[in-house]
Amino acid sequence: MASTPPPFDPTAGPPTHEPPPLPPMPPTSAPAEELPLPFEQEGVPFLEGLYETAKLIVTSPAEAFGRVRAGGDLGRPLLYAVIFGWIGIIASQIYEIALRGALWKMLPGFGGGQDHLLSTGVSVAMMVIAPILVLIGVFVASLIFHLFLLLVGGAGGSLATTVKVVCYTSTVQITQVVPLCGGIVGGLWALVLYIVGLAAAHRTSYGKAALAVLLPIMLCCVCIALAVAFFGAAIWAAIAGSR
Repeated sequence: MASTPPPFDPTAGPPTHEPPPLPPMPPTSAPAEELPLPFEQEGVPFLEGLYETAKLIVTSPAEAFGRVRAGGDLGRPLLYAVIFGWIGIIASQIYEIALRGALWKMLPGFGGGQDHLLSTGVSVAMMVIAPILVLIGVFVASLIFHLFLLLVGGAGGSLATTVKVVCYTSTVQITQVVPLCGGIVGGLWALVLYIVGLAAAHRTSYGKAALAVLLPIMLCCVCIALAVAFFGAAIWAAIAGSR
């Protein structure tokens, strides 16, 4: 027996049909600031990651250091520092050897003979042990900066975070390939990157990061000035007493 349709209701609107449920949204990729630096990403070729990380630090340092993760392995950042630090030391020592050779030819009495050979041997030894020197410099600088970050209340991350900032700031060592002015430019650029990097990685203000970087330098300058004044006064007293 066929069912009868429901009675017509003139007050009822047209029949409504609920739309089918929408399919779930595909997962979106992680924001750029949540990704590690290219050199630390798995699957990225070694040289490509090295180049892309250096380019990002040069062109967008705040974004680059904002992607520094507190955790993770320190192997890749330390390797990055060794590579760029080694390049810088080799370049600077080659220029130093060339400069001494040029001075020796123009001024035969300037560091000739065994002195020239000895200084050249020291430069070659510096190139060989450069990775050890770079690692020592990274850890010493990291300890100093992190200590002053703690003192000024700007340490939002761990010591490993500071170590990574110092490692990736080693990008400035590429300026050593420019003779004469490369070291000066690299030193000033490093100060800027330290401040930007510590502020971005530790999620602190630029003021606190600047204090953590500049206060140790100021203390060193004061200590050197006091030492020079002390020895100068001692020498002057010795000269005055001998009269």
